[in-house]
Amino acid sequence: MRAVTFQDIGRLAVSEVPVPQLREPDDALVRVTTTAICGSDLHVLHGRIPGMCAGGVIGHEFIGIVEKVGSQVRNFVEGERALASFTVPCGRCWYCGRRLYNLCPDNRVFGYGSFLGDLDGAQAEYVRVPTADLCLHHVDDAMVDEQALFAGDILATGFDCAAQGRIAPGDTVVVQGCGPVGLCALQAALTFSPDQVFAIDTVAARLELAHTLGATPVDAAAVHAPTFVQERTEGRGADVVLECVGAPPAFDAALDLVRRGGRISVMGVYSELEHAIPLGLVFTKGIEIKFCGTANVLGCWDTVLELVASGRIDPAAIISHRLDLSDALQGYELFESRVATKVLLKP
Repeated sequence: MRAVTFQDIGRLAVSEVPVPQLREPDDALVRVTTTAICGSDLHVLHGRIPGMCAGGVIGHEFIGIVEKVGSQVRNFVEGERALASFTVPCGRCWYCGRRLYNLCPDNRVFGYGSFLGDLDGAQAEYVRVPTADLCLHHVDDAMVDEQALFAGDILATGFDCAAQGRIAPGDTVVVQGCGPVGLCALQAALTFSPDQVFAIDTVAARLELAHTLGATPVDAAAVHAPTFVQERTEGRGADVVLECVGAPPAFDAALDLVRRGGRISVMGVYSELEHAIPLGLVFTKGIEIKFCGTANVLGCWDTVLELVASGRIDPAAIISHRLDLSDALQGYELFESRVATKVLLKP
């Protein structure tokens, strides 16, 4: 089968690899109908997430058709459509028993290499899915792939960020970073009925899309974003900041953007081992900071899919390119250069 494989840091290839086989009785084999390139795939490509071996299949966002199931799979049969979670928790531990699936100590991720479970990824024609009854979700026939796909990763991630920010009706919300996760967080934030949402970025196309989705765009390259927000909130700042960048300067900016007693919900991926935080400022302002960690996809994808089905969230709005799997390398170039907002791959 065709698959996008990691060759070395900074280098991928579209290769022919064997079709995966069932290994455990709770496995399912899924024929991929749609997959996507995610920002964290770039972390794997550039070695920011270590442990990927040469020849490993990359990618973790996918939806498809169940081709085979193991003897212990009860919720799925061959021929059913299924959406996959990008994480694979064990389903048995203390955390999983409390539906805190993202905190499972044995969590695995598709296409992330040996440090995160050594599971082959999803930018391929077929994927083996462990713990299938837990990690696959049925898809309503009325919903096309492009509507459902992101509930298995970035849309659930954006929703989790907004939910953990505890947005209340009438709040002022700032979304930092209008990449795919930020745009999903923006749409999720709007479902909590805030008074206004500001979207901060420096890429004109992203800001234009954020405006189309219902936010006030703020070009951080043209204005001082904290001052811009303060001037529109009687000097206070935002009630809630959704930090979707994952870079220390963005975190520092969030401290200035949020009002006294406000909340920062951090979903951006940080790999830095340490960062100096102005504790006096945090203490004086009484800021509540919540690092979300890996999103609890399995804990919220029912809600997310309901929001999509009702039309309150339109995940397809962020898709800019649709390519054949064979053209995946072009897709990576478009995505990394920020020409593309979100790239889908069709095997």
